[in-house]
Amino acid sequence: MMAIGLKFDKQKILGKDYRDITAALQLDQLFGKLTLREAKPLFAFEDDLTQPRNADGSYPQASTGEILGIDVDLRSSVQSEVIKFTIVGVTPTDFEALGIAFNDEVVLEGIRVAYYAIPQGGNRSNNGYKLFAEGISKAGAAKVEMPKKDDKMPKK
Repeated sequence: MMAIGLKFDKQKILGKDYRDITAALQLDQLFGKLTLREAKPLFAFEDDLTQPRNADGSYPQASTGEILGIDVDLRSSVQSEVIKFTIVGVTPTDFEALGIAFNDEVVLEGIRVAYYAIPQGGNRSNNGYKLFAEGISKAGAAKVEMPKKDDKMPKK
């Protein structure tokens, strides 16, 4: 039987499996100039077994307090919209130390474009793309090495 499409490797990022499609993209042309709009911490969640189940059988989610990274909303000059990236392994303190303010142009290091598909039964699925990066800095600023808590994103 003939295979259709491209084969992308699965990568575990922040504890979840994604298909890493970065190699098939030209990232400079895809995103262009990026400017900061908002940044907020990304917390880890787990099932709250002290609460009754939801109608769909799942448990409500409760924050563990662990910070997995920073979610940043960036304005893309090419996409002409705000897009969300997760900067993996960066704490709010690390991010604040960079001195990046609203509308500052930023540079991302180690960008990963990840595809996910979650079967919903029948022929339906919940699918989309998530954007990750290993680091962020202000454009034109000296490169600052981000401290790594541990490897939450595999190396290329």
